[in-house]
Amino acid sequence: MKAVTGVLCVGCAAVCLACDASAAPGDLVWSYQTGDEVWSSPAVGANFVYWGSNDGKVYAFGGIQQWSYDTGAEVVSSPTVGGGYVYVGSHDGKVYCLDAATGSEEWTYTTGGPITSAPALSGGYVYVASYDDRVYCLDAATGAFEWMQSTLGDLASSPAVVAGRVYVGGYDGAVYGLSASTGDIKWSQWIGAGMPSSPAVSGAYVYIGSVDGVVYCLSASNGSVEWTYDTGNVVTSSPALCDGHVYVGCWDNNVYCLDAATGAAEWTYPTSDRVESSPAVSGGYVYAGSYDGWIYCLDASTGALEWSHQTLDKVYSSPAVAWGYVYVGSFDGKLYCLEAAEGDPGEWPAFGRDSQNSHLLPCEIALEEGWNMTGYGYTWDPPVDLAGVTVTDGSAIETWDSAAAAGWIQNPAFYYTPAGYRELGRPVPPAHSDRIEPNCGYWLLAYRAGLTLRIP
Repeated sequence: MKAVTGVLCVGCAAVCLACDASAAPGDLVWSYQTGDEVWSSPAVGANFVYWGSNDGKVYAFGGIQQWSYDTGAEVVSSPTVGGGYVYVGSHDGKVYCLDAATGSEEWTYTTGGPITSAPALSGGYVYVASYDDRVYCLDAATGAFEWMQSTLGDLASSPAVVAGRVYVGGYDGAVYGLSASTGDIKWSQWIGAGMPSSPAVSGAYVYIGSVDGVVYCLSASNGSVEWTYDTGNVVTSSPALCDGHVYVGCWDNNVYCLDAATGAAEWTYPTSDRVESSPAVSGGYVYAGSYDGWIYCLDASTGALEWSHQTLDKVYSSPAVAWGYVYVGSFDGKLYCLEAAEGDPGEWPAFGRDSQNSHLLPCEIALEEGWNMTGYGYTWDPPVDLAGVTVTDGSAIETWDSAAAAGWIQNPAFYYTPAGYRELGRPVPPAHSDRIEPNCGYWLLAYRAGLTLRIP
């Protein structure tokens, strides 16, 4: 087992905090300095943001505590978080499964080449592509080998797993549609140029970029080409899909918005250098980085610039947007946390729950002195059973019935995020313990400053 760096406070030298109550969209909230370039794209879990660095480490940072895990080789791969674990590849050829809360190693699996792609997690299995020309399927809980499929070239594309199919592009010039259960090749589409771009899947279609400068829309069922758009330069950026549009970067320095049905260009936005960063779309905005060192926030409908933030080097990392913040890495070795666009809440995983809201996660969250508050969390499957959740003085956490009956509902409430404590302006539901609106359930916590919430 590898050593895990212990818990650190936000006052450590690696962290730069820029606390300002009047912070505007695009302003720096904090940055974290690693030991080398950050190519890896961050992933946001219930309590931490996770990313890799070319210093060989996987990092987890959560505003008041963190861990790091040393793989011993560059971590360009972007972590995938699910079920209380972090899955990530390394240039040492291994897939790592780490405990999301502590960073302890659960298992590793060794492939025959470096792994720069992000693992995909689906149905209890991890799918990963390697530079040994193969796609692997592993048991997510144990790392046990399930199947392997060979291609004719290196694989940098991250697999997409949808409806029983695994889609991936290869440097051999083909896009593959594999059976998720057996790895059998259901179809392959010869493009003729390498595809480090990762596929995006929506409905019946697969979207992917290529080094020939073309963005392809393929049939998800048989791989046939539905439409193409020629940018005229290399496309290594992976497409992002939202509201009938395809957003993608290009080596011609532009961010493109294409019509998902026809491939027609809706708008382009010019940066000052190539765009390998894959766009993130949230709340009506598109976020992308450029080799010019800037992170851009654009209006998703028009491409108009909302704000930009300069880092100290190239940005290859793809942004992640969550809790009203934008997280992205830079070749300057830092992970940046920025204020998102005005009105963009990003994704809001429920407090102490995983991203699919399927179960409570083990976690331990300390409450700073001076915070006397009641809180609420959002979940898709109310009501939530908080039995067994305690605080450091041994008292039980108040749940919906007792908290609502006591009138412990406040607006605004506070939410713990990897950027620290954040005030919410969302409306609070009526204080009726017998009524929870569909898909709008809230669970309530009553807690005091100086205590620690422990979810077993």
